[in-house]
Amino acid sequence: MTIEHITFRSGDVRCAADLYLPSDADGPVPGVVMGHSVHMVKEALAPGAAYLARAGFAVLAIDYRTIGASEGRPRRQVFPHRYVDDVRNSVTYLQSRPEVDGGRIGLWGHSLGATVAIQATAIDRRVRCVACQNPSMFNGWRAMEKARGRAGVQAMLDVVDQDLRQRYETGTGMRMPLLGTGDPHIVDYLALAKEVFPTFDDEVEAESLAQVLLWAPEVFLERVAPRPLLMVTGREDLTHDIDEVLDAYERAREPKRLEILPYDERGLSVEPGLGQAMGIAAEWFRQHLVEAEPFVASPPASEVRAKGLRPEFSPR
Repeated sequence: MTIEHITFRSGDVRCAADLYLPSDADGPVPGVVMGHSVHMVKEALAPGAAYLARAGFAVLAIDYRTIGASEGRPRRQVFPHRYVDDVRNSVTYLQSRPEVDGGRIGLWGHSLGATVAIQATAIDRRVRCVACQNPSMFNGWRAMEKARGRAGVQAMLDVVDQDLRQRYETGTGMRMPLLGTGDPHIVDYLALAKEVFPTFDDEVEAESLAQVLLWAPEVFLERVAPRPLLMVTGREDLTHDIDEVLDAYERAREPKRLEILPYDERGLSVEPGLGQAMGIAAEWFRQHLVEAEPFVASPPASEVRAKGLRPEFSPR
């Protein structure tokens, strides 16, 4: 396996990404774009990307715009709709690589990155299948209300209003911790992320709160089909609401698959849950990017006649 650090254009900025290529490939291989959660960085995707690369896939782990090593200012704007554009542009980049079979590309996303991948799949016909790990934020307003209560959401809106006035008056917005809930699991997670990933920062632009509340990719669930959809989540996950996952899975159309593993919100990011989850994802991509019959367009009428492709045109 080799790793190449690249950039690709998305809108008016360049996004950073790590391209993982299998070392024993014999010709172009299927590709997978991986997207991280909320405002995490691409380096956090390295273990999962390595699993998929060893399974024979070219993997592009990306930083969304304004996040990590990607360009864009102000820094750390969590604008999920723009993330969708970044994912779609990363598909275009993968298709430009000679090592990748541009007709066999799938998406993988974690947490918010999973619902970004769902929306990107729904509107981008180049994507052949999608895999979601700990999917969340199918409806940003509802998710925030369940996590913080109605009073908490109203407090968020007060911050959004204050930030809007400040940006209007000064040209500079407010900054705040996006996940600063006081939950000890999240606090511990953020401390570890800061220690391990130099480009990670848990503060975001306050205007991100409004963008998260506006995020509602659940309306695209029915539009993913007929592209296959995989959801993998933890049974004891208290951060990514399993009720939301079950409701979303019920709403999605076939072909689809749901795997509920005996882990909590961080269990699928460390061993042994990491290996189990990525093994399921690799199997999914193998089934739908490698083994699936390719699409064959119907021939023009002249070819139907010339080759006798209907009995009335067959040689007698």
